[in-house]
Amino acid sequence: MGLVADHPIRAPTPTLTNGESTLQEKLSTPDIDGETTQFSFFSAQNDVITRADSIQMLKSSSAAFENFMETGMHTGLWWLHVSTPSNEDIDALSRVLDIHPLTVEDIKMRELREKTELFGPYYFVALRLPQSPKMAIGARASSANIYGIVFHEGIVSFTYGNNQHAAHVWSRIKKQQSQLSLTSDWICYALIDDIVDDFAPLINRVQTGVEMVEDGVSVTRPGDIGLALQSIYKYRKEVTHIRQLLHDKTDVIRSFARHCGSLGSTPAEVALYLSDIQDHVLTMMANLANAEQMLSRSQSKYLSQLSFDSTCMRNTIAGTLARLTGIGAFIVTMQAITGLFSMNVSVPGLDVAGLSWWFGILGLILGLVLLFLAIAKRIMRRQ
Repeated sequence: MGLVADHPIRAPTPTLTNGESTLQEKLSTPDIDGETTQFSFFSAQNDVITRADSIQMLKSSSAAFENFMETGMHTGLWWLHVSTPSNEDIDALSRVLDIHPLTVEDIKMRELREKTELFGPYYFVALRLPQSPKMAIGARASSANIYGIVFHEGIVSFTYGNNQHAAHVWSRIKKQQSQLSLTSDWICYALIDDIVDDFAPLINRVQTGVEMVEDGVSVTRPGDIGLALQSIYKYRKEVTHIRQLLHDKTDVIRSFARHCGSLGSTPAEVALYLSDIQDHVLTMMANLANAEQMLSRSQSKYLSQLSFDSTCMRNTIAGTLARLTGIGAFIVTMQAITGLFSMNVSVPGLDVAGLSWWFGILGLILGLVLLFLAIAKRIMRRQ
């Protein structure tokens, strides 16, 4: 396999008349499988991003990276991004960069907890992505994290699975290079900012769904209330999950703001960018809080409507049962009277000529029916 290029940031290198350098990229055969290991090395010396599928191939393709791996030193800003690294790759980089064993363990175990920790010559940042990838049963859920090891003059980042956050930062550097004072802290900030921006589509989708649920309160049929309550449960679960991730991001940003100047870089500009991220996070948290209130209000309305419909249904069933009970009482009474006069014994009027007894029995039955109806109406009125 040869070198691998990242398509989202591929662009022709422009020729500038003022002699300024631009970020260039060594392009080669594109990688079809996004899950394979890939190394990307950026050096501010010549504004080049070199990509390869292994450390050895990257060393043979970049003299700056080869010197960096042999001596552990590099002149100027550098960024090494590793996608889906193996344990051997992590061990090899940890020996060259003198990475603390606790940091190595967190990366290998794909630590889920988001944090920022200071380890002497570097600080370690663990960030959770907004969307977890679909994985098979038994796979590690921690593959949705990005890990960054930030030194004074460079940064090493690790990611697992398919995501384009590093590519977005490459593109941002290419577009804003002339306006930026690139530092390792700024690259770490850009990764955090791109991850936070990925929450916006999720929040917009949740808000749209919440508004549809609330608008459907007045038009939802009784048979669809169960589905509406299931949708509310799904959206409340998503809101809770996103709020938890954003809350963890605020803790990471605060800790990052404390540590970003500890390595000797100038944090003033980065601090300004961090305040912008905090504003975005606070806005998203406010939108989620509003969505949570709308869901709570909609759930109360649906439950009230469900209770009202249940009460009406119980009353209807009770009325129907009362009518059936009355009808049953009428039928039993008529059967009892007709049964008495149809017995194989001597009954009154058996030897009397004419139909007077027959009409008398029929009148008695009708009179009892009318009496029972009057009693039933009085009882229903009292209820």
